[in-house]
Amino acid sequence: MDAANLNARLKTEFIQRQGRFAFTAGVTPGMGANLVSLSVDGEELIYWDQPGFVAGKTHTGAFNMFPTPCRLANSSYEFEGRKISQTKNGQQVFIHGLVRDESFDFEKKADSITSRIDIQPGHPVFEGFPFRCRFSMTHSLVDGGLQIAFKVENRDTVNIPFGYGVHPFWRIPGTRRDVSVRVPCDHILELKDLVPTGNVGAVAGTPLDLRTLRNIESLFVDNAFWKRNPGATAEVVFRKIAKRMTISASDNFAHMIVYAPQGESFICVENLTTCPNAPNLVSAGKGEVAGMRVVPPGATEEGWIRYTFESLAF
Repeated sequence: MDAANLNARLKTEFIQRQGRFAFTAGVTPGMGANLVSLSVDGEELIYWDQPGFVAGKTHTGAFNMFPTPCRLANSSYEFEGRKISQTKNGQQVFIHGLVRDESFDFEKKADSITSRIDIQPGHPVFEGFPFRCRFSMTHSLVDGGLQIAFKVENRDTVNIPFGYGVHPFWRIPGTRRDVSVRVPCDHILELKDLVPTGNVGAVAGTPLDLRTLRNIESLFVDNAFWKRNPGATAEVVFRKIAKRMTISASDNFAHMIVYAPQGESFICVENLTTCPNAPNLVSAGKGEVAGMRVVPPGATEEGWIRYTFESLAF
């Protein structure tokens, strides 16, 4: 891709809203329809490294993961008698799905951006996800925060399996001791090479019990959690800027991931509709943990994640 085309696709579309706080959000419809900026009263909270993204770095922005959030063992799975090899441009794709660098059509309003792609024969995503469908999302600035809503419309004659998640890299204002996190999940997923096996364990009594607010100064974690009960919220407290971010989601987001690596200036708190490696877990008889979403022909599935901010006094 030449530089001019690349720069055009990386163009950020901004939306704004005034209310309890002054919000500005930036989305790149030409490159994954990813959230690359969220400013709250002038404080940027998204860790976005555009040169790194261009170079293939994944630790940046708040990108969309569809149709397989996070890792997929062997870049393949079976579904209803079909062997699906998740490839794109002839290359196997085992992590973060197939859309994070795709160009989306979009419609922009003052405080929202709706982005969509039609996946059908000839589209790059169809190679590794051979199902006719429309995938869309809307980034909206709402009272007190930001909402990301998704929609999957099945335009095929067969069932469509999918998962969706957002992978946000939240900046750490100040130092790690200035940030705390809470995740409302009772179980942690067993991992092998960072891929869930389908086995689960209780978080109670372990260093990864995040059900009450935990400071991340000495918390180094890269794990998947399950299951978020309907209506339960997560939160991140940014003490340096005296803000609490509450994370709520529709009931079809039952999985969460926390990624807080040592020595980095970000923390990821992710909502997923399905477990990473979900199709293979279903095949292994771990369907409840997998939580894979299936949309029948002619049907639609929708959901949302909402990030709401409030001021704190210390």
